[in-house]
Amino acid sequence: MDVAERVHLMPVGYENDRIVLSAEQLRADRVVLLRYVDETAHPSYVETVRERLDERGIDHETVPCDIFDFYDSIGTVAELATRFADHEVYVNLASGSKVTAIGGMIACMATGATPYYVRAERYAAETDDDVAEGIRSVTELPTYPMESPEPQHVAVMDYVERENGARKRDLIDFGKEAELPFIADRDAANRKSEYRLLDSHVLGPLAENGYVELEEVGRSTRVTLTESGRNTLRAFRYLIEE
Repeated sequence: MDVAERVHLMPVGYENDRIVLSAEQLRADRVVLLRYVDETAHPSYVETVRERLDERGIDHETVPCDIFDFYDSIGTVAELATRFADHEVYVNLASGSKVTAIGGMIACMATGATPYYVRAERYAAETDDDVAEGIRSVTELPTYPMESPEPQHVAVMDYVERENGARKRDLIDFGKEAELPFIADRDAANRKSEYRLLDSHVLGPLAENGYVELEEVGRSTRVTLTESGRNTLRAFRYLIEE
């Protein structure tokens, strides 16, 4: 795609009008459908939506997403918003689960994508079907800038998770190997300086945010992820994935 397009990210749950009709009304050039990975328990309308988008000549693709998982929803939406960063990215918060709506809003604040809500003409309780029908209005929602973790912080958390914990010395060696900014962009006079760089630029911020725990074990300090750190890693791992 050489020209900026209107790209709409739309979770697919129990809706089709609020996906298809809003894509048509908002003149979407491309729709990315977030499809629930296990539809045996939660069947969706994805095939119906695809057919209706085809009828309207709207390009679309489908990616897997657990729309009932908060952190997978954040990560998937944020990754896609980053992938299409050169285009106008919009996120439909009305078409998936409540979890996806909240996660999608957070992803929008972290990436600058535009969230919107689609109000249905008639809701399930007013119809003979289990989905809403028609659309009454589409409202863009305000967002406030939110800083996502630094990629080097995500890289360190990913390493700690893979190693099931790590010593500070291990993290310094990993930082050198991966050329992380905290060590690659600075001149450390000696090993003590390397530890100070690790503490001030990586472990200090991670510990302050509650993402890691530091435990003295003999003469070493062992670093492990907290539950919050594991969840944050799930949501923002896309920052270090090529």
